[in-house]
Amino acid sequence: MTYTYPALAVAQRSSGDAPRLLLFSAPAGDIAKWANVERLTVTGEGVQRRRNEAKVRAIARFLEVDARNTLPSALTIALSGVTVTGPTADGCGTVTIPGLDEGGQGLVIDGQHRLYGAQTYDPELPLNVVAILDPSDLEIAFQFLVINNKASKVPTDHIRLLAITIDDQELSERLQTARMSLSKSATLIGIVDSEEDSPFFHSIIWPVEQTPSGERLDLVRPAAIELALATISQKELVGLDNEDALIAFFFALWGAVKAAWPELWVPESRLLGKAGLVAMTQFLLEDVTPLVDRDRLDAANPDEVLAEATDILGDLEPDFWASDWTMASLDTSAGRQLIVEALQKVRRNRRKGEAWFAGIPLVSGSTEDGE
Repeated sequence: MTYTYPALAVAQRSSGDAPRLLLFSAPAGDIAKWANVERLTVTGEGVQRRRNEAKVRAIARFLEVDARNTLPSALTIALSGVTVTGPTADGCGTVTIPGLDEGGQGLVIDGQHRLYGAQTYDPELPLNVVAILDPSDLEIAFQFLVINNKASKVPTDHIRLLAITIDDQELSERLQTARMSLSKSATLIGIVDSEEDSPFFHSIIWPVEQTPSGERLDLVRPAAIELALATISQKELVGLDNEDALIAFFFALWGAVKAAWPELWVPESRLLGKAGLVAMTQFLLEDVTPLVDRDRLDAANPDEVLAEATDILGDLEPDFWASDWTMASLDTSAGRQLIVEALQKVRRNRRKGEAWFAGIPLVSGSTEDGE
Protein backbone atom coordinates (compact mmCIF):
# COMPACT_ATOMS: atom_id res chain seq x y z
CA MET A 1 0.00 0.00 0.00
CA THR A 2 1.18 3.53 -0.76
CA TYR A 3 0.23 6.86 0.81
CA THR A 4 -0.06 10.15 -1.09
CA TYR A 5 -0.21 13.64 0.44
CA PRO A 6 -0.07 17.23 -0.83
CA ALA A 7 3.45 18.49 -0.09
CA LEU A 8 5.44 21.66 -0.22
CA ALA A 9 8.96 21.14 -1.58
CA VAL A 10 11.57 23.41 -0.01
CA ALA A 11 15.12 24.10 -1.13
CA GLN A 12 16.34 25.70 2.07
CA ARG A 13 19.97 25.95 0.94
CA SER A 14 21.41 26.49 -2.52
CA SER A 15 24.27 24.05 -1.93
CA GLY A 16 23.95 20.84 -3.86
CA ASP A 17 25.09 18.93 -0.77
CA ALA A 18 22.29 20.29 1.45
CA PRO A 19 19.40 17.86 1.98
CA ARG A 20 16.09 18.49 0.20
CA LEU A 21 13.00 19.03 2.36
CA LEU A 22 9.28 18.33 2.06
CA LEU A 23 6.55 19.80 4.27
CA PHE A 24 3.22 18.00 4.63
CA SER A 25 0.77 16.57 7.15
CA ALA A 26 -0.39 12.99 7.58
CA PRO A 27 -2.49 11.00 10.07
CA ALA A 28 -0.49 9.56 12.95
CA GLY A 29 -1.69 6.07 12.07
CA ASP A 30 -0.46 6.50 8.49
CA ILE A 31 2.96 7.72 9.59
CA ALA A 32 3.38 4.64 11.76
CA LYS A 33 2.82 2.52 8.65
CA TRP A 34 5.52 4.16 6.53
CA ALA A 35 8.06 5.37 9.11
CA ASN A 36 10.08 3.27 11.53
CA VAL A 37 11.34 4.39 14.92
CA GLU A 38 14.71 2.67 15.08
CA ARG A 39 16.32 3.02 18.47
CA LEU A 40 20.09 3.11 18.68
CA THR A 41 21.59 -0.31 19.42
CA VAL A 42 25.07 -1.40 20.38
CA THR A 43 25.64 -2.53 16.79
CA GLY A 44 24.92 0.94 15.43
CA GLU A 45 21.44 0.65 13.94
CA GLY A 46 19.03 3.53 14.46
CA VAL A 47 19.53 6.79 16.33
CA GLN A 48 16.61 7.17 18.69
CA ARG A 49 16.60 6.82 22.45
CA ARG A 50 14.49 4.28 24.33
CA ARG A 51 10.74 4.70 24.21
CA ASN A 52 9.53 6.50 27.35
CA GLU A 53 6.06 5.21 28.10
CA ALA A 54 5.40 8.04 30.55
CA LYS A 55 5.96 10.59 27.78
CA VAL A 56 3.64 8.71 25.44
CA ARG A 57 0.85 8.64 27.99
CA ALA A 58 1.37 12.28 28.91
CA ILE A 59 1.00 13.36 25.28
CA ALA A 60 -2.12 11.22 24.79
CA ARG A 61 -3.62 12.67 27.96
CA PHE A 62 -2.69 16.21 26.84
CA LEU A 63 -4.73 15.69 23.68
CA GLU A 64 -7.59 14.07 25.56
CA VAL A 65 -8.16 16.59 28.35
CA ASP A 66 -8.84 19.65 26.18
CA ALA A 67 -10.08 19.81 22.58
CA ARG A 68 -8.04 22.98 22.08
CA ASN A 69 -4.72 21.20 22.69
CA THR A 70 -2.67 20.59 19.56
CA LEU A 71 0.80 19.39 18.55
CA PRO A 72 1.95 22.08 16.12
CA SER A 73 5.63 21.09 16.13
CA ALA A 74 6.54 19.00 13.12
CA LEU A 75 8.01 15.53 13.22
CA THR A 76 11.37 15.27 11.46
CA ILE A 77 11.46 12.16 9.30
CA ALA A 78 14.05 10.80 6.89
CA LEU A 79 12.44 9.58 3.67
CA SER A 80 14.06 7.48 0.98
CA GLY A 81 12.62 5.93 -2.14
CA VAL A 82 9.56 8.19 -2.36
CA THR A 83 7.98 9.76 -5.43
CA VAL A 84 7.63 13.54 -5.55
CA THR A 85 5.49 15.07 -8.31
CA GLY A 86 4.84 18.70 -9.13
CA PRO A 87 7.22 21.54 -8.21
CA THR A 88 10.43 20.27 -6.65
CA ALA A 89 11.57 23.52 -5.02
CA ASP A 90 9.57 26.17 -3.18
CA GLY A 91 6.29 24.93 -4.59
CA CYS A 92 3.38 22.56 -4.01
CA GLY A 93 3.12 19.05 -5.35
CA THR A 94 2.50 15.59 -3.95
CA VAL A 95 4.58 12.92 -2.27
CA THR A 96 3.83 9.23 -2.58
CA ILE A 97 5.31 7.00 0.11
CA PRO A 98 5.37 3.19 0.08
CA GLY A 99 4.32 1.49 3.30
CA LEU A 100 6.88 -0.40 5.36
CA ASP A 101 5.46 -3.68 4.06
CA GLU A 102 6.08 -2.39 0.51
CA GLY A 103 9.72 -1.46 1.15
CA GLY A 104 9.13 1.99 2.65
CA GLN A 105 12.19 3.56 4.21
CA GLY A 106 10.84 6.29 6.47
CA LEU A 107 12.77 6.85 9.70
CA VAL A 108 11.69 9.14 12.55
CA ILE A 109 14.57 11.42 13.53
CA ASP A 110 12.66 13.62 15.96
CA GLY A 111 9.19 13.35 17.48
CA GLN A 112 8.82 9.65 18.25
CA HIS A 113 6.87 10.32 21.46
CA ARG A 114 4.55 12.82 19.78
CA LEU A 115 3.87 10.18 17.14
CA TYR A 116 3.21 7.45 19.71
CA GLY A 117 1.06 9.73 21.87
CA ALA A 118 -1.04 10.97 18.95
CA GLN A 119 -1.48 7.45 17.61
CA THR A 120 -2.61 6.27 21.06
CA TYR A 121 -5.14 9.09 21.29
CA ASP A 122 -6.45 8.93 17.71
CA PRO A 123 -4.70 7.30 14.71
CA GLU A 124 -6.53 9.74 12.42
CA LEU A 125 -5.05 12.83 14.13
CA PRO A 126 -2.99 14.70 11.51
CA LEU A 127 0.58 15.59 12.39
CA ASN A 128 2.89 18.01 10.65
CA VAL A 129 5.96 16.48 9.01
CA VAL A 130 9.27 17.88 7.82
CA ALA A 131 10.78 15.18 5.62
CA ILE A 132 14.45 15.05 4.70
CA LEU A 133 14.75 13.36 1.33
CA ASP A 134 17.32 10.62 0.77
CA PRO A 135 19.69 11.55 3.64
CA SER A 136 22.87 9.62 4.39
CA ASP A 137 23.35 7.79 7.69
CA LEU A 138 25.73 10.55 8.75
CA GLU A 139 23.12 13.23 7.94
CA ILE A 140 20.52 11.37 10.01
CA ALA A 141 22.87 11.10 13.01
CA PHE A 142 23.84 14.77 12.69
CA GLN A 143 20.23 15.96 12.54
CA PHE A 144 19.24 13.78 15.50
CA LEU A 145 22.03 15.09 17.70
CA VAL A 146 21.55 18.75 16.81
CA ILE A 147 17.74 18.76 17.01
CA ASN A 148 17.53 16.82 20.25
CA ASN A 149 20.42 18.54 21.99
CA LYS A 150 18.64 21.87 21.65
CA ALA A 151 15.34 20.71 23.15
CA SER A 152 16.19 17.77 25.42
CA LYS A 153 19.90 17.21 25.85
CA VAL A 154 21.11 13.91 24.46
CA PRO A 155 22.93 11.85 27.11
CA THR A 156 26.71 11.88 26.72
CA ASP A 157 26.77 8.09 26.51
CA HIS A 158 24.36 8.22 23.56
CA ILE A 159 26.69 10.61 21.73
CA ARG A 160 29.66 8.36 22.56
CA LEU A 161 27.97 5.37 20.94
CA LEU A 162 27.01 7.33 17.83
CA ALA A 163 30.63 8.46 17.60
CA ILE A 164 31.71 4.82 17.53
CA THR A 165 29.19 3.64 14.96
CA ILE A 166 29.23 6.65 12.59
CA ASP A 167 32.26 8.11 10.76
CA ASP A 168 33.92 9.83 13.75
CA GLN A 169 35.92 12.49 11.89
CA GLU A 170 33.22 13.67 9.50
CA LEU A 171 30.47 13.69 12.14
CA SER A 172 32.75 15.54 14.54
CA GLU A 173 33.46 18.23 11.97
CA ARG A 174 29.75 18.66 11.23
CA LEU A 175 28.86 18.90 14.92
CA GLN A 176 31.43 21.64 15.46
CA THR A 177 29.29 23.90 13.28
CA ALA A 178 26.50 23.43 15.85
CA ARG A 179 28.88 24.04 18.78
CA MET A 180 28.70 20.40 19.82
CA SER A 181 31.50 17.91 20.19
CA LEU A 182 32.09 14.19 20.51
CA SER A 183 33.98 12.54 23.34
CA LYS A 184 37.56 11.98 22.17
CA SER A 185 37.65 8.78 24.19
CA ALA A 186 34.59 7.31 22.46
CA THR A 187 36.70 5.07 20.22
CA LEU A 188 38.61 3.64 23.19
CA ILE A 189 35.39 2.92 25.07
CA GLY A 190 34.12 1.16 21.97
CA ILE A 191 37.26 -1.02 21.94
CA VAL A 192 36.80 -1.89 25.62
CA ASP A 193 33.24 -3.00 24.87
CA SER A 194 33.88 -4.84 21.60
CA GLU A 195 37.25 -6.62 21.99
CA GLU A 196 36.78 -10.24 23.06
CA ASP A 197 39.90 -10.18 25.26
CA SER A 198 38.59 -7.17 27.18
CA PRO A 199 37.52 -7.82 30.79
CA PHE A 200 34.49 -5.66 29.95
CA PHE A 201 33.57 -7.36 26.67
CA HIS A 202 29.92 -6.56 25.86
CA SER A 203 29.49 -5.14 29.37
CA ILE A 204 29.20 -1.39 28.78
CA ILE A 205 25.87 0.12 29.83
CA TRP A 206 24.74 1.99 26.74
CA PRO A 207 21.48 4.01 26.97
CA VAL A 208 19.96 2.13 24.03
CA GLU A 209 17.95 -0.90 23.01
CA GLN A 210 19.80 -4.19 23.26
CA THR A 211 20.23 -6.31 20.15
CA PRO A 212 18.31 -9.61 20.12
CA SER A 213 21.38 -11.65 19.18
CA GLY A 214 24.37 -12.00 21.44
CA GLU A 215 24.27 -11.82 25.22
CA ARG A 216 25.33 -8.59 26.92
CA LEU A 217 25.79 -7.64 30.56
CA ASP A 218 25.05 -4.18 31.92
CA LEU A 219 28.02 -3.85 34.27
CA VAL A 220 29.89 -0.57 33.83
CA ARG A 221 29.08 2.88 32.52
CA PRO A 222 31.13 4.49 29.75
CA ALA A 223 32.08 7.41 32.01
CA ALA A 224 33.79 5.00 34.43
CA ILE A 225 35.92 3.49 31.65
CA GLU A 226 36.68 6.96 30.29
CA LEU A 227 37.91 8.28 33.65
CA ALA A 228 39.91 5.13 34.42
CA LEU A 229 41.71 5.40 31.08
CA ALA A 230 42.34 9.11 31.68
CA THR A 231 43.76 8.29 35.13
CA ILE A 232 46.25 5.90 33.54
CA SER A 233 47.15 8.36 30.78
CA GLN A 234 47.89 11.10 33.31
CA LYS A 235 50.66 8.96 34.81
CA GLU A 236 52.59 9.18 31.50
CA LEU A 237 54.12 5.78 32.09
CA VAL A 238 57.05 4.80 29.90
CA GLY A 239 55.83 2.45 27.18
CA LEU A 240 52.26 3.74 27.11
CA ASP A 241 52.83 6.26 24.36
CA ASN A 242 50.02 5.11 22.07
CA GLU A 243 46.40 4.01 22.38
CA ASP A 244 47.13 0.34 21.65
CA ALA A 245 49.57 0.17 24.56
CA LEU A 246 47.17 2.03 26.84
CA ILE A 247 44.33 -0.38 26.07
CA ALA A 248 46.58 -3.43 26.54
CA PHE A 249 47.73 -2.08 29.92
CA PHE A 250 44.13 -1.44 31.00
CA PHE A 251 43.06 -4.91 29.88
CA ALA A 252 45.92 -6.47 31.87
CA LEU A 253 45.14 -4.55 35.07
CA TRP A 254 41.44 -5.32 35.00
CA GLY A 255 41.91 -8.79 33.58
CA ALA A 256 43.74 -9.59 36.80
CA VAL A 257 40.90 -8.12 38.86
CA LYS A 258 38.28 -10.13 36.99
CA ALA A 259 40.27 -13.35 37.35
CA ALA A 260 40.82 -12.78 41.08
CA TRP A 261 37.27 -11.66 41.94
CA PRO A 262 34.83 -13.17 39.41
CA GLU A 263 32.06 -13.06 42.00
CA LEU A 264 32.11 -9.26 41.78
CA TRP A 265 31.50 -9.25 37.98
CA VAL A 266 27.77 -8.73 38.38
CA PRO A 267 25.30 -5.88 37.79
CA GLU A 268 25.26 -3.21 40.51
CA SER A 269 28.65 -4.35 41.81
CA ARG A 270 30.21 -1.60 43.90
CA LEU A 271 33.60 -2.48 42.40
CA LEU A 272 32.31 -1.79 38.89
CA GLY A 273 30.55 1.47 39.75
CA LYS A 274 32.33 4.60 38.61
CA ALA A 275 33.79 5.41 42.04
CA GLY A 276 34.93 1.83 42.63
CA LEU A 277 36.41 1.23 39.19
CA VAL A 278 38.37 4.47 39.14
CA ALA A 279 39.54 4.11 42.76
CA MET A 280 40.70 0.53 42.12
CA THR A 281 42.58 1.74 39.05
CA GLN A 282 44.24 4.46 41.16
CA PHE A 283 45.20 1.94 43.84
CA LEU A 284 46.82 -0.42 41.34
CA LEU A 285 48.62 2.47 39.66
CA GLU A 286 50.13 3.61 42.96
CA ASP A 287 51.88 0.25 43.22
CA VAL A 288 52.72 -0.18 39.55
CA THR A 289 54.02 3.32 38.75
CA PRO A 290 57.18 3.20 40.93
CA LEU A 291 58.08 -0.17 39.41
CA VAL A 292 57.74 1.19 35.89
CA ASP A 293 59.70 4.33 36.80
CA ARG A 294 62.57 2.19 38.15
CA ASP A 295 62.48 -0.03 35.06
CA ARG A 296 61.43 -3.06 37.11
CA LEU A 297 58.18 -3.49 35.20
CA ASP A 298 57.53 -3.08 31.48
CA ALA A 299 54.18 -1.28 31.22
CA ALA A 300 54.01 -2.25 27.55
CA ASN A 301 54.21 -5.96 28.40
CA PRO A 302 50.68 -7.14 29.30
CA ASP A 303 51.96 -10.41 30.78
CA GLU A 304 54.19 -8.57 33.26
CA VAL A 305 51.41 -6.13 34.16
CA LEU A 306 48.92 -8.97 34.65
CA ALA A 307 51.32 -10.87 36.93
CA GLU A 308 52.10 -7.78 39.02
CA ALA A 309 48.42 -6.83 39.37
CA THR A 310 47.57 -10.40 40.39
CA ASP A 311 50.25 -10.26 43.09
CA ILE A 312 48.87 -6.94 44.40
CA LEU A 313 45.34 -8.32 44.58
CA GLY A 314 46.54 -11.26 46.67
CA ASP A 315 46.88 -8.90 49.64
CA LEU A 316 43.35 -7.53 49.34
CA GLU A 317 39.90 -8.78 50.33
CA PRO A 318 36.99 -8.99 47.87
CA ASP A 319 34.53 -8.84 50.79
CA PHE A 320 35.48 -5.16 51.11
CA TRP A 321 33.35 -4.42 48.05
CA ALA A 322 30.36 -6.40 49.30
CA SER A 323 30.41 -5.08 52.89
CA ASP A 324 28.15 -2.32 54.21
CA TRP A 325 29.73 1.09 53.85
CA THR A 326 29.15 4.08 56.09
CA MET A 327 29.10 6.50 53.17
CA ALA A 328 27.46 6.74 49.77
CA SER A 329 27.93 9.09 46.83
CA LEU A 330 31.69 8.61 46.71
CA ASP A 331 32.05 9.54 43.04
CA THR A 332 34.17 12.61 43.73
CA SER A 333 37.92 13.05 43.89
CA ALA A 334 37.78 13.03 47.70
CA GLY A 335 35.40 10.08 47.78
CA ARG A 336 37.56 7.98 45.49
CA GLN A 337 40.58 8.81 47.64
CA LEU A 338 38.71 7.46 50.69
CA ILE A 339 38.26 4.16 48.86
CA VAL A 340 41.97 4.06 47.93
CA GLU A 341 42.95 4.69 51.55
CA ALA A 342 40.58 1.97 52.72
CA LEU A 343 42.19 -0.51 50.29
CA GLN A 344 45.62 0.46 51.63
CA LYS A 345 44.39 -0.23 55.16
CA VAL A 346 42.93 -3.59 54.11
CA ARG A 347 46.36 -4.62 52.82
CA ARG A 348 48.14 -3.51 55.99
CA ASN A 349 45.64 -5.39 58.15
CA ARG A 350 46.05 -8.59 56.21
CA ARG A 351 49.83 -8.39 56.30
CA LYS A 352 49.69 -7.91 60.08
CA GLY A 353 47.32 -10.84 60.48
CA GLU A 354 44.46 -8.65 61.69
CA ALA A 355 40.85 -8.59 60.60
CA TRP A 356 40.82 -7.02 57.15
CA PHE A 357 38.20 -4.43 58.15
CA ALA A 358 39.87 -3.27 61.38
CA GLY A 359 40.05 0.50 61.73
CA ILE A 360 38.47 1.31 58.39
CA PRO A 361 35.86 4.05 58.92
CA LEU A 362 34.32 3.38 55.52
CA VAL A 363 33.25 -0.15 56.56
CA SER A 364 30.23 -0.35 58.84
CA GLY A 365 30.92 -2.02 62.18
CA SER A 366 34.70 -1.77 61.92
CA THR A 367 36.64 -1.11 65.12
CA GLU A 368 40.21 -0.21 65.82
CA ASP A 369 41.03 -3.75 66.91
CA GLY A 370 38.78 -5.52 64.41
CA GLU A 371 36.66 -7.22 67.09
